[in-house]
Amino acid sequence: TGNVGWLTFNRPAQRNAMSNEMLDLFFSKLRAMNADPDIRCIVANGAGGNFIAGGDVKSWDRLKAMSPDERGRDFQERLGPVLPLIEFIDGMDTPFIVAPQGYSVGAGLSFVLAADFVIADDTAKFIFGNIRMSLVPDMGITHFLPRLTGQRRAMELALFGSQIDAAQAKADGIVDEVVAPEALEATIMELGAKIASAPARAVAETRKLLRSSRHRALGDQLRAETDGIARCSGEDDFIEAITAFSERRPAVFGARKSA
Repeated sequence: TGNVGWLTFNRPAQRNAMSNEMLDLFFSKLRAMNADPDIRCIVANGAGGNFIAGGDVKSWDRLKAMSPDERGRDFQERLGPVLPLIEFIDGMDTPFIVAPQGYSVGAGLSFVLAADFVIADDTAKFIFGNIRMSLVPDMGITHFLPRLTGQRRAMELALFGSQIDAAQAKADGIVDEVVAPEALEATIMELGAKIASAPARAVAETRKLLRSSRHRALGDQLRAETDGIARCSGEDDFIEAITAFSERRPAVFGARKSA
């Protein structure tokens, strides 16, 4: 819709439980949207009143007949191809918004935690269910969660298999805004319009700098900021910004992402 790209997890009968086929398609569409110069932010939501119910636990019955080593290899083989998706979300140019309704469970929380913005409706519930299945959190949850909530709260949520509602998730720093279900799409579109009106290259560079700062020493981050400014200064939007400043008017930035 306009400058906002929507991606919907669509297995409503399974509460959008993840399959490798669904995630492969999601990754393909995500890459295409990130490369589209007209799409300025990407929204992920779920069909049927839920966001995403983690792994497809019903399909795990076949694991009971395997040896411990075989079960371990099975998980590694199935999860390995999925991991680049989370790395891609972390490094892409386009801001990533998640709009959860209903249940977000287990590994499905990885998309919530990796997002730039989370706008939930008041039906949203978040279940840290990996421990309930005698498994560890995966798909980046142990990376993102303590950075949002703090180490001790992350430990509590993960070790106790906690279920929290949207209001508590907001208090924990997992959700940015909670709205009524009927207001969710309009709130997302308003946020998308704000992003679309901002200078695209500066948005992309700022997103990458903020996300990479957790991996870098101060000196390296200072140099990365300088490099980012150099790249931004080559954009037409930079000329528009200084012209608008001198003319004492609001800047009107281009509607397309830079190549």
